Amino acid sequence: MQEILKRWWQGTYVPAKNDPNSGLFFMGNYKLHWTATVAHALVAFWLRHWQYSISTAIAVVGLFIALKKL
Repeated sequence: MQEILKRWWQGTYVPAKNDPNSGLFFMGNYKLHWTATVAHALVAFWLRHWQYSISTAIAVVGLFIALKKL
């Protein structure tokens, strides 16, 4: 299961189209599934803004509890 998740997270390798007569060599890249792209975006957002996310969640829970007490 871990290998399947690792493959999904990294994506599939797409080799570059190199000209055999050229002296240049291009590396390929990884193409992510759209769900992996969304997951990467969510993780990047969390890593950049985790302080605000936690405090916002605490504030929302506090407001919800306060409204329930009324």
